Amino acid sequence: MTKTQDGVNIYIGGGEKSHIGTIVVSQPRCSLKGDGSISCTTSVYNLIGHKDDGIAIPLAEELCKKINQVVVVSGGVHVENAASKDIEKLIKNGEELTAKLLKHF
Repeated sequence: MTKTQDGVNIYIGGGEKSHIGTIVVSQPRCSLKGDGSISCTTSVYNLIGHKDDGIAIPLAEELCKKINQVVVVSGGVHVENAASKDIEKLIKNGEELTAKLLKHF
């Protein structure tokens, strides 16, 4: 994670082969609810065949809303022949990482 004066850049990698499979950018904005809360607009770029956005999007959006700054998350976690239970574990780990990073801010 790299913090700048106007945003945060995070890389998540792991599994059997760290790589870049997704890039997520969340930009803060006023919520469309009109209640003054912060929401975000998120753009996602996935490389063909990659599903790393399942971890990157929630992290980028939650942190963006909390710090009211642009958040970029890139990453790739490769698990060969991942079964449903493997994917569930990766998503759970992503949720735990998001919770830890939110406590940091």
